[in-house]
Amino acid sequence: MLNEILAHNQQFLQNTTLPHVGHAPRKQTAIVTCMDCRLVNMFEPALGLERGDVLELRTAGATISTPERAGAANDLIRSLAGGVYLLGVREIIVVGHTECGLSKVNPTALTATMQALGVDPQQLIEQEHLSGIEGLVEWIGAFSDVHLNVQEVVHVIRTSPFLPTLPVYGLVIDINTGKLTVVDDGKPGRAE
Repeated sequence: MLNEILAHNQQFLQNTTLPHVGHAPRKQTAIVTCMDCRLVNMFEPALGLERGDVLELRTAGATISTPERAGAANDLIRSLAGGVYLLGVREIIVVGHTECGLSKVNPTALTATMQALGVDPQQLIEQEHLSGIEGLVEWIGAFSDVHLNVQEVVHVIRTSPFLPTLPVYGLVIDINTGKLTVVDDGKPGRAE
C-alpha cells in the first residue's frame, strides 16, 4: 500500500497545484465524525464542505469512550480546545453514522482478534483497571445506539471544563445515502 500511495502522490504532484489555504477554518466550525473508510469521498460532499472550511476530527465511532467521558480530559477535547483557542472555532458539530462498527462490537471476536495479533486482552484489562471484558468493550468505545451516543458526546463536549460555552450540535448521517438526521439541534429540550 505504501508504494501505491507514493506512486499516486508523484502523479498528483505532476497534475495538481493546490492553492494556499490558511490553517484557521473559514466557517469557524469543528466537526467530530467517525474514521470509517466508507465516509471517504462521501462525507464532505454530503455536508457541502470544501478544503479549508472546517476542522475535521475523526475518532472511532465519533465517540469518547465511556471511561474517558467523566473528566472530559481526553484527546478529542484537547484537540477541540486547540481549535477553539488557537484557530477560531466557534461551533462544534458531532456527526455519527448508521451501521457503525462500534455499535456491533462482539466481545468474543474482539478478544480473539487481539490474541491472534499477539495482544493479551487480560493484560490490557489489568493495566487499564478495566472491569473485565465488558470494561474492555467500553474502553474501545463500543455503543449500541448511534443516536444516543451522539447525544452523549455532545453533552460531554458541552459540559467540558476545558471548553467555553459554544453551540454544539449532533447529527447522524446515513452511511448508504448521505442523509442527515438532527439528533440535537443545540436548543434546550429540543433534541430529536
